[in-house]
Amino acid sequence: MTINTVPKILYENKITDVLDEIRDGYGILTRKGYIYGLIAIDQDAKIIAIDSRFDRQLNYWDLSSIGAALYGVARQGKDFFETDYLERAAMIYNNLQLFVKSIGEVSINERRAVREVLIVILADKDVNIGVILLQMNRFANKIKSEIERNSSIKNTLKMTENELKAHIKRLKKEIFGDKISTIS
Repeated sequence: MTINTVPKILYENKITDVLDEIRDGYGILTRKGYIYGLIAIDQDAKIIAIDSRFDRQLNYWDLSSIGAALYGVARQGKDFFETDYLERAAMIYNNLQLFVKSIGEVSINERRAVREVLIVILADKDVNIGVILLQMNRFANKIKSEIERNSSIKNTLKMTENELKAHIKRLKKEIFGDKISTIS
């Protein structure tokens, strides 16, 4: 089942505005390729925001999980090969590129607990990943500072697995209303 309804909390926030700036800046610079969607997540696939033109035929929950898993596998490779810090990972399908980049860590509480923030991009094969990288580097600090200013997002990032499940159930109820029992 494709989820084509998105909770407003994911696309009506300041991080969405920054993701839109990344997408718009890419379009202005290259006018080449098609971006299906950009998602800001943490390393555990908790969705922070999606861009406002995110393709509604995509399942953003699955895409965030795949992006976080790709990043996790790439981090394991970094440890295995004893290399420096991993910055990005990519998968290429027939006509699609799935690209994940860490934009750094954000502090989520006064005890200095931190979460890794990732940007996941799904685009066609014609998108120039180098230009997207430049755009993400340009806006990384802006995204991190917006997350650190937003208590709602920080609370989501602090959630345990059980709290996250309850949160997702509430979001599903917001989207699907009384139909929730048929979807869960």
